[in-house]
Amino acid sequence: MLNRVTPLLWFVTLVSGFLVSLFLSWNLMASQQYGYSFWYDWYDIAAHIDKYGPQNRYILGLEQLSRVEHERLFNDIAVAIHQQGDGLEKIRFQTGPQSRPIALLRPPEVIHLRDVANLVDTFQLAGLMATLIMLVVGGWLLFGNSRPGWRHQVGILAGLIVGCTLLVLVIGPKAVFYQMHIWMFPADHEWFFYYQDSLMTTLMKAPYIFGGIATVILAGGVLFFIGLLLMLRSLLAKRA
Repeated sequence: MLNRVTPLLWFVTLVSGFLVSLFLSWNLMASQQYGYSFWYDWYDIAAHIDKYGPQNRYILGLEQLSRVEHERLFNDIAVAIHQQGDGLEKIRFQTGPQSRPIALLRPPEVIHLRDVANLVDTFQLAGLMATLIMLVVGGWLLFGNSRPGWRHQVGILAGLIVGCTLLVLVIGPKAVFYQMHIWMFPADHEWFFYYQDSLMTTLMKAPYIFGGIATVILAGGVLFFIGLLLMLRSLLAKRA
């Protein structure tokens, strides 16, 4: 019976390892404020802000700020969503030394970002649980001198990863992005904001920046996972 269950347990361990790899990649990106400085140039966000900042229906002046200020505002948002949304209402900017501080975010945006902060906490918990499963189940399998079926189990996992990636590309990343919002956030909470209504969305050039961030996190996760597999093979070779 145990021999029949062992391949399934190895597959669970490998899936958990891949989730841990994504978890590590995501936290690495988060520690660098998701690479906003790079995306600022990549997506020409300055020109985007110059175009849509003056069109905002509620708050004006974003286009008058320097790149340094734009990066500071984004970084303030990134920090807040990793702290249960604390401080979102306090994010402000000034268009000049004598001008009054202006709140960057309107109430609907604050509510949405708090929903994002709750999602971030959920992802953190899921990452820790995946780490625990990988260590406990994987450690038990290694203690029993068990070995994974590399070609079969890793092949299935690789096929799932490639298949999911292709499915997203076929459906369309933007369509998937919007559908995920519908599933993840409360129905009565606004999550779609036109550039003319939201400095937050303008500052991020959403949803384009999220595509870039997701791609880097996935690529980093794959690299971490490859490293994890190489470490596992090395450990198994020493025990042979």
